[in-house]
Amino acid sequence: MNFKKRWRTLWLILLITLVVTPLLVKADIYLKQKSHTDAFKVMGRTQPAKDEMVVMWMGKDKGRIDQGEKMSTIIRLDKNIMYMVDHNKKTYSEMPFSDLNDLISSSLAKSDLSKEEQAEAKKFMGFAKSMMKVEVKVTDTGETKKIKAWNCRKYLMTTKVMMTSSTSEIWATEDIKLNADLFRTLGFSLMAKQPGFDKAFEEMKKIKGISVLTTSTSSVMGAEVKSTQELLEVKEARPPAGIYEVPAGYKKES
Repeated sequence: MNFKKRWRTLWLILLITLVVTPLLVKADIYLKQKSHTDAFKVMGRTQPAKDEMVVMWMGKDKGRIDQGEKMSTIIRLDKNIMYMVDHNKKTYSEMPFSDLNDLISSSLAKSDLSKEEQAEAKKFMGFAKSMMKVEVKVTDTGETKKIKAWNCRKYLMTTKVMMTSSTSEIWATEDIKLNADLFRTLGFSLMAKQPGFDKAFEEMKKIKGISVLTTSTSSVMGAEVKSTQELLEVKEARPPAGIYEVPAGYKKES
């Protein structure tokens, strides 16, 4: 599974987790969203509009995100690893929750590069790490309205990570009462070692409650991408057996 797919998945996880109130759970949390992305053009190629259901399960130290029926991301903090699962190909790849410097050193140590080449590679990756700095700005507009059965408050959020920037309009509610706050503990673990994350984390706390409706405009490689996430259901529930495991018979990819 290539870097582009991994980064797109990490970006989705960040967008989902940074608009949910922190929780510590007795039961697992089930969350279902309807996601829509408008058609857009990047590098001369037109990407069609896309609709999909996003289902998230989160337990004390593990989680899973299903993006439609094709792709799943399984998060295992107890094993310090994340699995990217491709159901069409019946394959999966692994990504450890290591510090970026540790990943670079480990990869270079296993390579056949000379010491001079490894030194140059480290310099380049140091530059790449600086490009991955997380920057977030949240503004509470004070505007309120009712969406479905929920009383909501409007927030504006700008996010910059790597070569991607996003501006979001978030309608969040505190009406949904869950005896939980797992999302920051579990979801943010993916981004916690990113440069600048501590400040970004504090900024995210300004959003109170769970996002009911989020409309975002993102700039990705020079293309403008518009998307919407709508909350359909959220509850505490018992997860299906094996939901946090890679399906049997799937082949591991490098």
